[in-house]
Amino acid sequence: MLKKDRQNKIFFGCASSLFGECCIIFNRQNILRLFFTDDREKTLQYFEQLAKERNLKRNDEKVKELIHQIFIERKIFPLEIKGTVFQLSVWKTLQTIPFGETTTYKVIAEAIGRPNAIRAVGNAVGANPIAFLIPCHRVIRSNGQLGGYRWGIERKRKMLEWEKEQV
Repeated sequence: MLKKDRQNKIFFGCASSLFGECCIIFNRQNILRLFFTDDREKTLQYFEQLAKERNLKRNDEKVKELIHQIFIERKIFPLEIKGTVFQLSVWKTLQTIPFGETTTYKVIAEAIGRPNAIRAVGNAVGANPIAFLIPCHRVIRSNGQLGGYRWGIERKRKMLEWEKEQV
């Protein structure tokens, strides 16, 4: 998941967000991962174990600050994203979906020039390593149903409702 990097220390932490417990992994330049958890302690134990093996340092205070900047100030951050060429094309397209709007898996597939790859687009959306900032929650089914969400359908519903209220 995260390679050891002596030159560029990697930080992690969890804090409360508008949408539940949020964990972020970041370095001095970029956000590497952003995800939600329903078991903060278990998640932090996992990262504490990784920290022993790799160059990781816990920083919940910085994560709290980042969460405020992301969800309240809606600040844009540089992201470090790794994936297949296909995944990267899907994730780049997700970043073009305007705040407060939704699109469909089919529209994403067409936008990347792969109109028959709707299921593969769904898989790439589900593999998104940086929730919210790569707004996979803005993708719904063509029939208008929310579809799935890696971090829970109720969280997706709350995100979409909150975004619409903000616009």
